[in-house]
Amino acid sequence: MAAIDKVELNDGDRLLISRTDRLGDLVLALPFVETMKRRYPKCSIEVLASLYASPLLENNPHVDRIVRVQNDMLRKDNLYKKDLLHKIKRGNYKAVVVLFPERRISHLFYKANIPIRIGTAGRFHSMFFNLHLLHSRKSNKKHESDYNLDFLSFFKNGSIVYKPRVYLLEKELNNARRILSEAKVDSPFVVLHPGSGGSAESWPITRFIELFGELHRAGVNVVISGSEDEGEACDKIATSKGISIKKITGRTDLRTLAAVLSLSDVVVSNSTGPLHLATALDTQVVGLYPSKSIMSPRRWGPLGNNDIVILPQTDECLCPANQCTCMETISVESVFDAVTSLHLQHQTR
Repeated sequence: MAAIDKVELNDGDRLLISRTDRLGDLVLALPFVETMKRRYPKCSIEVLASLYASPLLENNPHVDRIVRVQNDMLRKDNLYKKDLLHKIKRGNYKAVVVLFPERRISHLFYKANIPIRIGTAGRFHSMFFNLHLLHSRKSNKKHESDYNLDFLSFFKNGSIVYKPRVYLLEKELNNARRILSEAKVDSPFVVLHPGSGGSAESWPITRFIELFGELHRAGVNVVISGSEDEGEACDKIATSKGISIKKITGRTDLRTLAAVLSLSDVVVSNSTGPLHLATALDTQVVGLYPSKSIMSPRRWGPLGNNDIVILPQTDECLCPANQCTCMETISVESVFDAVTSLHLQHQTR
């Protein structure tokens, strides 16, 4: 394999790291971001992220500046695209590392004449990069965070940060406590997050409601998080089953949700952003994953300690996208046992 060209960064240089897709993807890019700041403490380490996911970067001592992009506007508004190009040019970056090679963004880096543009090879828009990383994520051989860390090969050697971290403010924690108090949720408590945002096949909401009932009967304080629409769906199912639920759906922005997750003992979630957010806050999770290699825990599993991952009983799911029935083979009992095990461990520390 050909030697990789090393990038020389000097004190005062500005480096842009681009990861403009989903929340979970950005969380899994945080180890790369923090590693770069530790290796180059006198450089400005800046992150380009989607508008909705970018708040998780706030108050992070390893991020010198956040550049936010509205992906929907980038696709349909040429004036917005020109404004973003000017913003990137004004950044006067020496280098950009494109962890997620979105075509339009990659083209802007080329048009902005950033001297060093690092991205993956093998795509049509790889032509916009002048340094290429030869790896393929399609094989799903390792974790997404490790694929991000592969880009370190272009830079000087040093220690590596492997765990993502999100940094909260006390006022955010106090706001979370207020919302939980208004919902009559006492500590210690468990969070159920039934949504998935379409990023992976999901355990049915009906099962989450049944799990809520079982945990409540076992004396565990439980609350449901998610969007307002997800809350309404939970209400309908809970009413049909005669289960009284507690929820904070539709009441939290991203930073407040992070604060809630940080205060909880355990989070139960599908393979989605809030699961990774919880692990970045040192909260243990029970992750519910489909048996599809492209969505497997090997690629997308939680990066916390002693987390529990539960998969369907099928070896490899062949269901059409968004029509998976394999997830229904995950029993409420198995998830209940995992939650109570972690909850008990937390209480006996």
